[in-house]
Amino acid sequence: MNLVVDIGNTFIKIAVFEKDVLVYTEKFRQFRVKDLKNLRKKYPFTLCISSSVRKSDPYFIQHLSRNYHLLLLSHKTKVPIKNLYKTPKTLGLDRLAAVVGATNQYPGKNILVIDIGTCMTFDFIDKERNYLGGNISPGVELRLNAMHHFTSSLPLVQRKNNKDILGKSTKEALQNGAFHGLKYEIEGFIKNLTKKNRSLTVILTGGDAVNFGETLESKIFVDPNLVLKGLNDILTYNN
Repeated sequence: MNLVVDIGNTFIKIAVFEKDVLVYTEKFRQFRVKDLKNLRKKYPFTLCISSSVRKSDPYFIQHLSRNYHLLLLSHKTKVPIKNLYKTPKTLGLDRLAAVVGATNQYPGKNILVIDIGTCMTFDFIDKERNYLGGNISPGVELRLNAMHHFTSSLPLVQRKNNKDILGKSTKEALQNGAFHGLKYEIEGFIKNLTKKNRSLTVILTGGDAVNFGETLESKIFVDPNLVLKGLNDILTYNN
């Protein structure tokens, strides 16, 4: 069994795979060594991969390296794709894992991966497994927080997907601007890339994938666990 640890900006996502089958996944605000030991009692994993977009708990990582065959994902790690990013060392490891997972699930396809979380990322990989680049944009919460923080009079509002596209109050206008603005940004990218790649496969992942997947007009696949699957693919590729 394989253990996957994905340390994101907000949550720590834990997954266990039996070969390429996901058998357990959960997200935590905190995940400590004692939690890991309890999980190990139920799932006898031996291989482990850890990826982090922020500073990790050194004691936790040390425990992983001492007790399991740990692969600490970095830009030096071998991956089953060709990275054509101009600055490969700056490419987020979560973005890298997502495109690996996507191309393994849909081999021989041109794929656009859209990861909607704190930030929203767009990543394109062609049918020859060449990663060609992508974009980064603020997510819903970040948009709402920014409009409040960088103005003197706009309130901080809770997110909501209002059916009416035109806000009837400042609160609704902010909510609509964040949610529907992001929605149409997604639709615009899909439309543009589909013109250049008619057989484009679009995959939504991340915490907001389901919320937006239900509202888009474009044909898409929703896979909230794509990054975890990609990390497991990288672990398997290196063992």
